[in-house]
Amino acid sequence: MDLQEFRTKPVWSDYEESLFQRGYDPYWDPDLQAKVAAAGITCCDCGGVPTYVGLTNGTTALGFLACGSECAAWIWFLAPATSTRP
Repeated sequence: MDLQEFRTKPVWSDYEESLFQRGYDPYWDPDLQAKVAAAGITCCDCGGVPTYVGLTNGTTALGFLACGSECAAWIWFLAPATSTRP
């Protein structure tokens, strides 16, 4: 892992493109989207409501909240893992 890429935070569109190039594909989780929407999270930069974006490479799921194209702010969070409980 090259930690140099994490010294500065790229704009969302650039980071999203880099994940696509690494083999991540979008996925949709309507339950998680509903929880994010109900949480009332707003963007720290513009005050807008960010959109949940999920990406997976088949083994790892990543979750992001990304603001609109005019703001381009985003945050990463660990997407919840599928429960292993019976």
